[in-house]
Amino acid sequence: MTEDVVALFDGDVIAYRAGFAAEKRYYFDSRSPPESGGTTWDYKKEIPKDIPQEFIEHERNLEPIENALQNVKSLISKCINQIQDLYPESNIHYFSFISGNKKKKNFRIEVDKTYKANRKKEHRPSHLQGILDFIVKNHNGYASEGCEADDFFGHAQSDALNNGKLPIIISIDKDLKQLAGLHMNLVTQEIQEVSPEQARMVFWRQMLQGDTADNIKGIDGIGETKSRRYLPDGTTDTEAKEIVCSYYQKEYANSWKETYNKNCKLLWIWRKIPDKCPYTLEEDYKDFD
Repeated sequence: MTEDVVALFDGDVIAYRAGFAAEKRYYFDSRSPPESGGTTWDYKKEIPKDIPQEFIEHERNLEPIENALQNVKSLISKCINQIQDLYPESNIHYFSFISGNKKKKNFRIEVDKTYKANRKKEHRPSHLQGILDFIVKNHNGYASEGCEADDFFGHAQSDALNNGKLPIIISIDKDLKQLAGLHMNLVTQEIQEVSPEQARMVFWRQMLQGDTADNIKGIDGIGETKSRRYLPDGTTDTEAKEIVCSYYQKEYANSWKETYNKNCKLLWIWRKIPDKCPYTLEEDYKDFD
């Protein structure tokens, strides 16, 4: 029987990996730059420890954007080929989602003005915008508006399932494991099935850990290891909520409900657009149209 498979690519991850693969950073002592015959190092750990931090600078050897775009094609084609091998009788459709928010502000900024405020432009590939434009134009790319690419994944996955299709999320982003179903590793092409119970634990553990990459503060001193210890596999939703709430009460005292609800809204991946986190406490959720 022929089956429709919908491959959902993480365009942001593809763009960053393809972009950084087309450039190489090198480090040097600003007092003795390369153009003056100074030494360069490929990795920061190679720099002699006697060089003061304030004198360490870096530059990039940039390849043409065509090289980065070829990297995009390679990443996508490897995954499509693997899906075709696994589901030889299937019709494969694919889409790519990227973070846009140019026409409409990401609603999470309305929830917390400091959301992602720690992101630095220097950590972006030089060809990033050109790569993203290429993904949108040539690889069925869609830029999110009013939300994030993660939320598009949740909506597209639900839509595929409701229409009798098999969705596969393709990324290396652990946060997307909050969505139960099939996940393919973009780099290794390995497939994992995440159960609904496992997916819910991803969310609850995120509530304890927070997310340093997005500037979301959870419970101080709790990282991935401790969150798994406090919320082991098999923990029910009710039990998890009670455990998480108890830690927020200890950590945030009188403001614990406000902080808990804020983090629920920041960390929950929408299953439809718009959506709301089902675990907020005693507060009507405002839809951001």
